[in-house]
Parts: sequence; structure tokens; C-alpha cells
Amino acid sequence: MGTTCSRRGLLSLGLGFGAGTLLAACGGESPKAAGNPRIVARCWGGVWETALRKVAPGFTAATGVEVLNDPGSDTVPLLRQKPGQYDLAWLIGSEAARGLNSGVLEPIDTSRIEKWGSIVKRLAEGQTKDGKVSAVPISYTASGILYKTDKVPFKITSWKDLWRSELKGQVALQNAPSIGGLFLVFIGARLFGNGPTDYEAGWAALERLKDSVQFLFTTSTDGVSKLAAGSVAAIVTIADQGIALKGRGVETVVPAEGSTWSVQNLTIPAAAKHKDQAYDFINYMLKDETQVQWAREGKAAPGSTTVTLPADVATNLVETPQIADRLWPIDWYEFGDNITEWTTRWQRIFGR
Repeated sequence: MGTTCSRRGLLSLGLGFGAGTLLAACGGESPKAAGNPRIVARCWGGVWETALRKVAPGFTAATGVEVLNDPGSDTVPLLRQKPGQYDLAWLIGSEAARGLNSGVLEPIDTSRIEKWGSIVKRLAEGQTKDGKVSAVPISYTASGILYKTDKVPFKITSWKDLWRSELKGQVALQNAPSIGGLFLVFIGARLFGNGPTDYEAGWAALERLKDSVQFLFTTSTDGVSKLAAGSVAAIVTIADQGIALKGRGVETVVPAEGSTWSVQNLTIPAAAKHKDQAYDFINYMLKDETQVQWAREGKAAPGSTTVTLPADVATNLVETPQIADRLWPIDWYEFGDNITEWTTRWQRIFGR
């Protein structure tokens, strides 16, 4: 895309004016010809916004349709407040489910998704409830344990190792309401309960883990920085973040018993004005060549199973077809319904 304005400027303009005014204010873009609409996508900032700026021009070259990526948070409330302003929205699994349940998003017509049958099975299942699909998974990241080999006196191979006495006061977790922390409820239920939905066993496990937790981080980079500095011995986070730290004595483990995961979804607001072009963009993002580019720029594993990543991209990701087969089922609709209550319960445990 052309000259950009600041993220703060984008946000303030986006909340106050229509998409055309927003684009003009950023400068450097020529007006589109009549009959060739411009689509506006709500996206995350940081690496995702950067990646989209590199990926989207290929779609424009192929279709003549420009994509304006408007970065920010609290997307579902914004879609409700500004109906018709956005044609696409990037959302995590729980937010996509909540958006569909509230009517802010329209159910995805999977017959219009050319590679729907090729999406990693767990990802597609997690977005589906009662025959309705909330979102199209474009990519994902698996959760894992990163640990300093010089600070942990044993080899970590299982999620259960987090509860070992040797790690007392040495673990960092992502703080709730971030899903990276709340995933521990799922993990505890599977390890110590009667099944994956035995959440009371999961909460009891968190009570036992409390003495091992030294630090709760808000963003994953905070946890990685603590680990790299040796302030903590182990963290639970996006597994790919450990790859760059291998030379500093950090080992990355996606336990053999399986793992939780995060997903990067494209959704369509119910009030979107250019739904045909939105579906076209989703299909473009699932093309093999786009999936490779997205994996390279966004540092996330392809959502499509037909993609073979080149070596220079694959070496920066831990997710393999074998890892994909070990992803645990996650009902994002249930997760979304529980986040508020679970966050309160989490804070009662770790706030003491």
C-alpha cells in the first residue's frame, strides 16, 4: 500500500469517519474507479499489520480491489458500533464465536470457500457449532513450554512437568483474560481430571500450580524476555517463539500428549457492504502461494493442509503435520461464553 499514517491516527479516523475518509487521510492512494470497490479489514497491529501490508497487494494486483487494513483491538464492539464500515475482521476463535452468537458476524457460507475441505481439521471444527461456522482459519500457532536447560534440572517432555517441585517459583504464564493463560484450565482438566471438560479438576490443578508461578505476563514477548534473561526457568506461550532462543540455551517442547492452540481467523461482519469481495480475499489468503507468504511474514503455521513450506520458512515454525494431528479439540463457543467468569476465578487464585 502507499504512504501510511500512524496506528493512533488510523484508529481515531476509523472511529469517526467512513472508510473513504480514513483512506484519504492516510495519503498516497489514488481514488478507485467506480464499480471496483475498496474493502476495509479490521486487523491486529504489530506483526500482523506488517504482514498484511505485504500480502494484500497481491490480491489487489489479481482483482483490482484494494484492501485497507485498519489495526486495533476490541473489534467485536466496534463492528457493532459501526455497522457497514468493515467488510472483513481478523478475530481469534473465542471472539469469532461471540461475534456470530451476537449477530455481529454472519455465518460463513463454506460453499464459497474453495479450500474449506483442506483446512486443518481441528481448526475448522473449533469454529463450527450447530452447523454454523463463525470464521475461516487462515493460520494457527501451537502452545508449548519453553525452558532454560541450565535452570531446569530435568528434561521437560510433558505438561505435567510444570507441576514438579523443581520448578517452584520458576514458571511464567500469560495472565487472564488472555487465552494463553486460560488454556491451563484445559490442560489441567486433561492431565488430572476425568476428561477434557472436567474443568473443576483444571481449576484445582491451577491452585496447586500457583506456588510455581513467579510471573504473569500480558504479552508473550514479556514472558520470552524474562526467560531469555534467566529471570524464570520456564514459560507457557506460543511454541514458535522459542526457536530464536535455542542458541541461548532455550528448549522448546510441544508435549506428545497434545496441545492447545490459537487461530488467526477471517470473519465477515453481518453488515459488510462488499461480501463478494470479502469471500474473494479469504480464498486468496488460502491459496498455497499466499499461505507460504503469510507464514513467512506472519510467523504462523498455514491453516491449509495442501501447503508445503520452503525450508527457510519451515525452520522458523515448530508446527508440522504431526503437530497438527495432536492439536486438542477446542470449542471456541464454550470458551467465549466462559472467559469473563474464568478470568474472575483466575484472578482470585493468582491475585492472592
